[in-house]
Amino acid sequence: MPTLTLPEESTTFRLTPRPARDADYAPLPHGLTLGDAVLRRAHQVRAGDLVIADFPEAGDTVRVCEHLTDPYPADPHTLSSCPCQGCEECDDFDESGFAAPHTTTDRNARYVCLAPSDDDEPCGVYFRNAPIAVIPAAAIRARTGRPAT
Repeated sequence: MPTLTLPEESTTFRLTPRPARDADYAPLPHGLTLGDAVLRRAHQVRAGDLVIADFPEAGDTVRVCEHLTDPYPADPHTLSSCPCQGCEECDDFDESGFAAPHTTTDRNARYVCLAPSDDDEPCGVYFRNAPIAVIPAAAIRARTGRPAT
């Protein structure tokens, strides 16, 4: 079970094995493994990184991942520049008052969208400093010769 850390952080982040026997969880593409994963803050995720897991708030010094059922290539952007056409996640922000002009700066400073909505799935919105497990785009290109899909 890989363990990951962040600079200046005493918490250990554990990547448990992907649920291989659960049909809801897609396998990692291109023969990639959890050993290829790195940990980044959400605002440090780069375009093309394959987002594979996040870490819910919990615990003292150890946090265990929650695997995404379908890993996706990151397309990071601010919430105010979200290209979706009103997904459920963005609608929740609008209804909570984050759509008002005076809150746009705060919203963009606190959150990042790693993937716009697609096929009835909401946007992938995270707190800016949330730890996210990704397989870097450069590692994917080095192994496969092409970007994550």
